[in-house]
Amino acid sequence: MINKNESEDVLVFGYSDNPERYSYMAYNLLKDFGHNPVAFNPRVDDPKKLGKKFDTVTLYVSPAISDKFEEVLLNLDFKRIIFNPGTENSRLIDLFSKRGVDVVIGCTLVMLRTDQF
Repeated sequence: MINKNESEDVLVFGYSDNPERYSYMAYNLLKDFGHNPVAFNPRVDDPKKLGKKFDTVTLYVSPAISDKFEEVLLNLDFKRIIFNPGTENSRLIDLFSKRGVDVVIGCTLVMLRTDQF
């Protein structure tokens, strides 16, 4: 958790512009809380255009999709990764844990609303 007065650069990996999707809600709530969210939709966005450094990556993709984008994720520099419900990928959890990344299995929306982000 960061100081409430600081903002984080947060990659919303699996962003959707559909207001009913949790990734959309998280992106907007992150902005409301003063963070700097970066939207990435793996169906349409070019991973080469992603920045390389983030404070946090919050996943909104299935394990099958995160497996396809494993190399992209491994080439990013971040301190924490949040596996939101349904995104848990035990192999990636293990890989990131071994790299010293803070692995969180939780809900970004709940974390923000309960002061645990």
